[in-house]
Amino acid sequence: MSSELAIFVAVVVVIVGWFALGTHINIRKGHQYLEWLQEGLPLIGEKTTLRWLGSSVVHLQIEKAHEPFRRAEVLIVLEPRDVPPLWLLSRLRGRRDLLIVRSELRVAPKSQLEILNAEAWSARSIEREVKALQWQLVESLPFRIYALQLNTTPSDLITTADQTGFELIRLGVRHTGHALEVHWRLPSRPKSTSRAVFQSAQCLANQV
Repeated sequence: MSSELAIFVAVVVVIVGWFALGTHINIRKGHQYLEWLQEGLPLIGEKTTLRWLGSSVVHLQIEKAHEPFRRAEVLIVLEPRDVPPLWLLSRLRGRRDLLIVRSELRVAPKSQLEILNAEAWSARSIEREVKALQWQLVESLPFRIYALQLNTTPSDLITTADQTGFELIRLGVRHTGHALEVHWRLPSRPKSTSRAVFQSAQCLANQV
């Protein structure tokens, strides 16, 4: 075997091995997070439909959502550990595992605002969007807060979101679709219960 072929084979083995290991780690983490979520999900709705989107996203569709939600979904968005270059790039940009709660509220929210962790990779596209829509920058530290209509105190919302013990990445409220979306950074081993997370989501829905 030539040295060039040997190097090529070694690179292929490393890439395939990394892909297999990264996929295994994400699936294991996903199942751990799903087990953790089981206690709190009944607060949101009566039935949950689960599906994996690749090896990096777990999607939970909540059926028959409870007040104040009309519809709700929960996503676990994992780092792309199965693709080395993408994983390294996302790490350098500050991407970590996320818990996302998306919902449609039964009552139209009083405000339209975005509370963004300026250092988070997922907040950058939202910030570009609201700037294009000419939303007003209300505050820049420690969060970038943009609003089109502000009838809620942002600091109160941040306090409620922080009660989970997780780092808040994004809290978005839109009139379109009566939408409330919250992103939290997921620690490897959550110390808070998932009930605390969904109770916080309920409180936020009532506050906005």
